[in-house]
Amino acid sequence: MKKNRILYFSLFALSLFFIYFYGGKIPYMFFYTITVTSLFSALLTIIAFFRFTYVENIDKISILKGEEFNYSLQVCNEDFFLYPYVKINFCTNDIVFDKQFQTDGFSLPPFKKKTFEFSAKPKYRGEYSIGINSIEFEDYLGILKLKYKPNFAKIIKVYPQIIKLDRLDLKTIYLSEAHSVTNPKSESSHIVSDIRNYVYGDSIKRIHWKLSSKMNELLVKNFESTSKANSVIILDLMKNKHEQYQNLLIEDKLIECVVAFIYFFLNNWTNVNLIYYKDHLIQYSAKSSHQFYEIYDTLSKIQFDQDVDVKDILNMYVQNNSLKKSNILLFTSNVNYDLYDELYKSKLSGFDVNLIYVSPDNDSITYSKETDEMLKELPQIGVASYRLNTDDDIKKAFCV
Repeated sequence: MKKNRILYFSLFALSLFFIYFYGGKIPYMFFYTITVTSLFSALLTIIAFFRFTYVENIDKISILKGEEFNYSLQVCNEDFFLYPYVKINFCTNDIVFDKQFQTDGFSLPPFKKKTFEFSAKPKYRGEYSIGINSIEFEDYLGILKLKYKPNFAKIIKVYPQIIKLDRLDLKTIYLSEAHSVTNPKSESSHIVSDIRNYVYGDSIKRIHWKLSSKMNELLVKNFESTSKANSVIILDLMKNKHEQYQNLLIEDKLIECVVAFIYFFLNNWTNVNLIYYKDHLIQYSAKSSHQFYEIYDTLSKIQFDQDVDVKDILNMYVQNNSLKKSNILLFTSNVNYDLYDELYKSKLSGFDVNLIYVSPDNDSITYSKETDEMLKELPQIGVASYRLNTDDDIKKAFCV
């Protein structure tokens, strides 16, 4: 376009030069031809800009990671003249959608329409703008460009996978009544508050034999004021300095681990407190499986963009809570000896601590021997540590 403008204004200046120094019919004809042509071209482009129509359709705006959705766009020319240069700029994340939505330029004949259809499977959870970012109209001479931007961006929400764990083989996770947080109120054996699956350590007296025989699995009665186990999940939202692709893999694995653990706990009669730092310390408490999807929705769109070190979050929780029988599960992709010291202090304060560390891909990022040594030393101070790579199976890692 820049070259076209230089060429046009050069010809326009030359026509004025001819008129000024020579006059006559031919210089004036040259001047009016250049002027009228540009005005006519600009007028048609302006009309096209205000009269064109388009229709966008997305069959799903909320999907699970890996699930397919369909997108379509129709741009229509309802006039009797050609739309010579039209360019569609799509707003999508190339890493997430495999570069399927690319900028496309075309001409649109009178009373015709241009159709775009895409099917995509998002690879990562999160919220993404999709569809038209802008539509550009260029005139016949290539010297005028008008840009249309939609008032509202279309958003598609991609939820993380829910991995259903059969059990958790973690050293400090107690799910039976024998290790639950004691409720000072006496329970009533006449009022059943809930039914749950049998967990090793439950009393045989609590088994609901009649319902168990119907469901073909052992089910346990929980009475009103029954005590529950309590687990605290601390999620590290510190932004990483890896490449965008690697960051997405790490963040996705962290979120899927947290979702799997919360789902398991809430379906096995365990209170959950989810803690993270997002401009300030945030805590979600859930006591039943009915509250799972509220936390799940939050985790689907949460961003890893904080500067607060996870050791500081752990310190804040330990210093402000006197419930020593809580199990702390800390999920992070950033480990160092400052965190090691804080984990040690938490253990001395009476908390049971598990560290779940999601490691970058060793093939693409320099392997940290210091991290490996620290993870090996943690069990010596009573802190269970687990290392997952971005391609590891969560079930195999925790249900062995």
